[in-house]
Amino acid sequence: MTTTSAGHRAAANTRQTVHVRRFLQAGLTAAIVGVAVVEAYAALVKAAGVPMSAGFLAASHPRPVTAGSFATGVLVCTFWGTVLAVVLSKLSGRPRRAFLLVSSTLAALSLVVPFGAAATAASTKVTLAGGHVIVALLVIPILARALPREAGREVDAQPAR
Repeated sequence: MTTTSAGHRAAANTRQTVHVRRFLQAGLTAAIVGVAVVEAYAALVKAAGVPMSAGFLAASHPRPVTAGSFATGVLVCTFWGTVLAVVLSKLSGRPRRAFLLVSSTLAALSLVVPFGAAATAASTKVTLAGGHVIVALLVIPILARALPREAGREVDAQPAR
């Protein structure tokens, strides 16, 4: 009986290691893709002459929005998105569906920040909201693919390219 228990523990530990590795890889991929694309977006926006100064909610004066601001936002949101994916993979009967629903809702709610920015030009608000949408359209599917459709099942095989 000891051998069987040890064997089950070893198999569970191996599955858990693969599980964690899959999420770390998805999170890292999502962060790299998200930062690269949003930085290109920020460069295009600046080249187009959109004023990149925004005030936070209820601020009286705008502050410059830098390239680092975009990257930091992507990294923070991707980190929490990865945490959300891990939690839902353990708690939900349909983790991929739950993640898509929750993360899409959170992405939509995140638009309150750019649209609610005080002392900010309308063009800047729209531009910042566009950045939120672009990143969400990239990061959410990458993280979702790391989740199985149903609890207890393996992640769908990725199609060959």
